[in-house]
Amino acid sequence: MVVPDVPSIGVLALYGIAGAFLLLVVGVPTAFLFRYIRLGTECRLLARRLRLEWPVFLGAVLVVGAWFGLLREFGSIPDTDWFLAGSAVFVLGVFSLSVAVANADWYRATDLPVSETGFVREGPVQISGEARPVDAPLTGPISDGPCLAYAVTVKDRRWLPNSHGSSRTQVPIAIDSDATRFTVDDGTGPVLVDPATADVRPAGPSPTVDRDVSVAVDGEESPPDHVSDSFDDLEIGPSTNDRRYREDHIQPGDAVHVVGSCRSVAHGYDRNRVITEAGDAPAFAATGGDAETVSGSVRRLVRGSAGIGCAFAASGAILTLWLSL
Repeated sequence: MVVPDVPSIGVLALYGIAGAFLLLVVGVPTAFLFRYIRLGTECRLLARRLRLEWPVFLGAVLVVGAWFGLLREFGSIPDTDWFLAGSAVFVLGVFSLSVAVANADWYRATDLPVSETGFVREGPVQISGEARPVDAPLTGPISDGPCLAYAVTVKDRRWLPNSHGSSRTQVPIAIDSDATRFTVDDGTGPVLVDPATADVRPAGPSPTVDRDVSVAVDGEESPPDHVSDSFDDLEIGPSTNDRRYREDHIQPGDAVHVVGSCRSVAHGYDRNRVITEAGDAPAFAATGGDAETVSGSVRRLVRGSAGIGCAFAASGAILTLWLSL
């Protein structure tokens, strides 16, 4: 039996010192930089905009890992600029495909016939109409006006390093959203929407509705009182940096588009129709805009992401495979 060589205590101690040094010199500054640029908040904001959830993201990571593991089986991984470029193209392609996969349910939901709100039947539905409050509406944290749904983002202007030294860049430090029950009426009668489990998107899958409220505050100024009070729970604290508060919202009277599953709910002797879950529908989503505008935007997003993703992923895969053989 061959006994493996065991490093001496001195060598192990040297490895330990080197590891601690790298952690102190590289790990701590990197962690501070990620916190400074709020990488986690940036990722959450991107995921919310693109509807990327953890299963899809992990699936994309597994695909990328499996591909490079396969390349190692075929041959060595070359350390060349062309291979790095091909790898970057492949990763971008997989990311773009993951966006298409994440929104495929909404894409399928746009194929549902658009029902009149006064005559919707139980089951999968797609409706558009005017949004009206059921209970007391929410108060927009920035607009200070009545809202049925809102999504807010707070950004700090911070110095970040780049190829030219450094520049001031807007860094998201907090995001928040909320929605309340509302009805949708296209003139034929109202139908209730309970968005508790819905993907509520005041700004749509892309800027289908570009009506937002923004407040810019210089570093030496304070935001309006109602803005400060609204963000107390987020614990973002004061800042000497310039700050921008943005609110996308759906207000009473706005046009909205909803896909989901309608069912009847009994209240005593009455039965009300309510869209409250995906059910048999591909998705449960509510966004500002009419059916034609939102459906067109969703289709462009999915088709564009799928087309770009296939082209990039295939090109990157062919290039990296050719360089590895």
